[in-house]
Amino acid sequence: MPDIFQDSSRYFHISAFYALSLPYYHMEHHTHSSYEIMYITSGSCRVFCMDEEQDMEFPLKSGQSIFIRPGIPHRLEIPDGFPCSILNLEFSLTSEKSPVSLDLLLKKDPGFSRFWNFIASSRGFCSGTDSRNFGYSLKDLLTFLQRSSDQIKEEEFLFFLLFGRMLTELAFCARSSRNTQGSVYLKKALRYIDEHYLEDIDIPAIAAYAGINKSYLQALFTEKNSCTINTYINRKRMEQAAFLLCNSTLHITDIAFSSGYNSRQHFAHTFEKFYHMSPSRYRSLHTRPLRSDTEKKRYHMADGRKLESEPFPQE
Repeated sequence: MPDIFQDSSRYFHISAFYALSLPYYHMEHHTHSSYEIMYITSGSCRVFCMDEEQDMEFPLKSGQSIFIRPGIPHRLEIPDGFPCSILNLEFSLTSEKSPVSLDLLLKKDPGFSRFWNFIASSRGFCSGTDSRNFGYSLKDLLTFLQRSSDQIKEEEFLFFLLFGRMLTELAFCARSSRNTQGSVYLKKALRYIDEHYLEDIDIPAIAAYAGINKSYLQALFTEKNSCTINTYINRKRMEQAAFLLCNSTLHITDIAFSSGYNSRQHFAHTFEKFYHMSPSRYRSLHTRPLRSDTEKKRYHMADGRKLESEPFPQE
């Protein structure tokens, strides 16, 4: 058939798959060179993924799934007496040409592109609830593979459609779940920043308060707020500094410390990046002197009218 696929050095290849009902299962942490999808069709299980030194637990039930990047230590647990039915697919990316090109999907599907870029910059795994047709698309793909896995080249266009549809549904499911879960994490992170931005805070402390990994928080924060965490903190500090420059007589060094900076030099450098002028120049341009001189007279109000009283006695 005609070569309808883009030239690319990144092509998808199926590594393994199964659709099984397991009455009991326990494994130790392991890694492999493939991407892995586990989708629960009935029952429940627990998947554990290592995140730096932390073993993160994902309780999964019917209609939920997890996507794991290569090289991530993980394990599956199904308690004895509580069977769980799972659809599983493992696939890799290589330079060997196949019907499905990663670059083609990134170009043609903006939703998948956002998902893939997020996975590449985050902790390497994500879970979610099926919010559309991910389960059906995965089942259709596995049915095709079981029936004709040794004849993919003869039906490569159908494989392209089924695999591309599955990845598109996976991306949609992950984005929908991330929007729900991510909003909770972001609210906690923003609350912590708003309460502590004038202090010496760092990203690990913010992530610990929010309850997620720092890499995941950074990727999530940038995606939702269109800026990095440090940029957001500096913006908050700059707003505080600008207010003090215009509404106080504090020395600029004191304003720097009052805005969360440990040195005037660092403060001045950051201020110029945000406002394109020095703090002293900003103060001179934006300060509005307030006239607070009643010329030694005292006034009082009666029936909404200002009445002049006797002047203060002279000493």
